[in-house]
Amino acid sequence: MRIAQVITRALSDTIAQKGHGRIAFPGGRSAVELMSELSHVSIDWSSVSVTLVDERAVDESSDASNAALVKSTLCQNAAEKATFEPMFIADDAQQSADQLNQQRCPLDIAVLGIGDDGHFASLFPDEIAVPGLADGRLGFVATRAVGSPSVPRISMTLGQILSAQLVVLLVSSDVKKDKVMDGLKSVDSMNPVSYLLASDHPILVVWPDGDMVTVHNGVVYES
Repeated sequence: MRIAQVITRALSDTIAQKGHGRIAFPGGRSAVELMSELSHVSIDWSSVSVTLVDERAVDESSDASNAALVKSTLCQNAAEKATFEPMFIADDAQQSADQLNQQRCPLDIAVLGIGDDGHFASLFPDEIAVPGLADGRLGFVATRAVGSPSVPRISMTLGQILSAQLVVLLVSSDVKKDKVMDGLKSVDSMNPVSYLLASDHPILVVWPDGDMVTVHNGVVYES
């Protein structure tokens, strides 16, 4: 079974059980093929809310906007009927995070990418774990200017991501796979994905060749 089929089934089951589903996607290129495939899937997209795991504090007209990428890739074709929920909703990253934290934002499915440095969402490497990575908080945090382009960001916390029933980590290169393998050996704030992999929540990991494994409490299980 491919990851698009897994997500389609999970979304369909969630809609059947709850009447509505919320799914979050990353920016970057790792999920583009998946989102394009999902946009053609025939499910009740009018009962789906699509949001982001993180966003740069830039206008949606910017090439750096995750919202623009997801809307132009996923929220098309059959998925045009889905409701898109942006994250950059105020004047700056901090105000946006504050407003999001005042809302009730339950999450059913979280799709993550991973950077060459081991970051996911906008939880980047640091000598001391960045806010939202190791403190157990739910919701959203604002970051300093990080990444490329180097701008402030809004990110789901690790706790918020793990509130989803299904958490998927897309690993799109061998370099990123190496960061995952290192993360299975020890928890290190300089390799943020290690916190995700060590969590008491099953993480469905999709390798560059499309094969899938489940990681739970740092242990790998064949899917």
